[in-house]
Amino acid sequence: MDRVSRWRTEAGWQRPQGRFGCRAILVSIEKMSSPFFSILLPTYNRARMLDRALMSVLAQTEQDWELLVTDDGSIDGTWASLCDWGRSDPRIRCWRHANRGQSGSRNRMTEHARAPWIVFLDSDDEFAPDHLARHRRAIESSPAVELWISPMRVVGHPMVPCARRPGEWVHIDRCIGVGMLAIRRTSLLAVGGFPDLDYAEESELIKRLRANGIRQRRLRERTYVYHRDHADAITRTRLLAG
Repeated sequence: MDRVSRWRTEAGWQRPQGRFGCRAILVSIEKMSSPFFSILLPTYNRARMLDRALMSVLAQTEQDWELLVTDDGSIDGTWASLCDWGRSDPRIRCWRHANRGQSGSRNRMTEHARAPWIVFLDSDDEFAPDHLARHRRAIESSPAVELWISPMRVVGHPMVPCARRPGEWVHIDRCIGVGMLAIRRTSLLAVGGFPDLDYAEESELIKRLRANGIRQRRLRERTYVYHRDHADAITRTRLLAG
């Protein structure tokens, strides 16, 4: 039994009975070429956390997706873990390259994405099972909207250092995090993707999108689970209030 099968057994994972039923796992070539969502997940030295994130994707009730994962130069066994996952489901596509940061990784994956809609997942976070389903219902009910923003469910301390005002802490609900976004791929490409910043790149992206006249709306449901219950997240997180 490989590590992915073992994880599924230990977690009690069952095939989702979602929008397309059990047959959704057996994705046809036509469906694989044009899923509804492309999920972008960059990772760096997070081998011990990846399984939770990827399992949350497989557990989605909405199964019309592809998952693009980039190993951003890890040295901790991340790539070996991704190879196991890539063999387990044809919708999971993996790359690795020398470290270039999250923005560079996300921009590369955006270029390769096949879906009209892009959503984001960090390797230490997870989706609630209805994350994609709720977004799809909203998208289909308001086809003119190009960007959906939803609040995050926080596990751990909800206050984060503010990038704009050093020394000040703000509640995560006042910030923009990448997991809050669902965006049309064409709209993301139109502004050149994510800016090459060390932090708060999501907020700078939102500024560019708004300056470009993007049509946006908000969801109320907290279906993105943002984990701040480990030291790596707490010490490295700096977001821009906005």
